[in-house]
Amino acid sequence: MCLGGLVVLPLVRADDSDVRAVGARVAALALLALLAALVLGWSPLVPVALLLAGGLYGAQLAIDDAPLDAAAPVVAAALLVAAELAYWSLEERERIPGDPGSSLGRAALVAGIGAAALVVSALLLALVDVVSARGLAFDLVGAAAAAAALAAVVLAARSVGRSG
Repeated sequence: MCLGGLVVLPLVRADDSDVRAVGARVAALALLALLAALVLGWSPLVPVALLLAGGLYGAQLAIDDAPLDAAAPVVAAALLVAAELAYWSLEERERIPGDPGSSLGRAALVAGIGAAALVVSALLLALVDVVSARGLAFDLVGAAAAAAALAAVVLAARSVGRSG
């Protein structure tokens, strides 16, 4: 469901019908990859599905030459939540019963991770909006900072999840 919303967003916002046509194929492929991962229990397809969905969003922004997108933090958080939910679904295929209430705690953890990613991404977007510098070097530094911040949130959440 989360990935479905992610792949629909760029299709709805695309200015060109050719972008929509190609994007619909990429969206279908992303959803099919996630479905295959969940049905077959093959986890390497999860990142493929997420990469296709994120790539579709990025391609739509690049092709339409969109300015700084306020929806980017939501997309980042949704990608992270989609990944967590997909891997959680794969883990649930195992026949090992969990502790009572562990599902509720894990759902809260996933929601917290999503909220933290949304806040961090929004703060980074606000910072980028304030800084008026231009050029490839600044773009690379910004992308590296965004990736590092998101990785820090994921690592912190995973360490809290393992200790709890």
